[in-house]
Amino acid sequence: DTAVEALGLPCPPDSALPAVWDIKNVERCEVKADAVTVHPRTDRDGSYDVRGRFAGVPWKGRFDYQLTPTGFHSRDADVPPEQATVEGGFVITPLGGDHCTVIHYEQYVLASWLAPIRLLVKAYLHLSMKRELRDLRRLVT
Repeated sequence: DTAVEALGLPCPPDSALPAVWDIKNVERCEVKADAVTVHPRTDRDGSYDVRGRFAGVPWKGRFDYQLTPTGFHSRDADVPPEQATVEGGFVITPLGGDHCTVIHYEQYVLASWLAPIRLLVKAYLHLSMKRELRDLRRLVT
């Protein structure tokens, strides 16, 4: 399942990118994350550990991340990319002038036992992602 949300910001992309590239901001913006520990490998990639709650249910995970010229992408760590069950990130695109759009995407491969509540999970993702984008706006503007 993939969820995508977007938000316009009254600033150029170069002003928004530092907030997206600071992986510690996952802790400040991601509704499902309570604590994040970042382990950089280079200035462009690394991993981070997350502890939090997904719709109130405690969870933890480790993700590999890569900073890109337009944002960042992360996925489950310690598995080949094609076996990742969680991926996501941000893409910042210029709108012209001093405005940009931040696109936030998350993709989950849900366990089959979650099929009966799939629509609820997707609705929760969209609501949480909208809040995350509003929190990101507060960091940037």
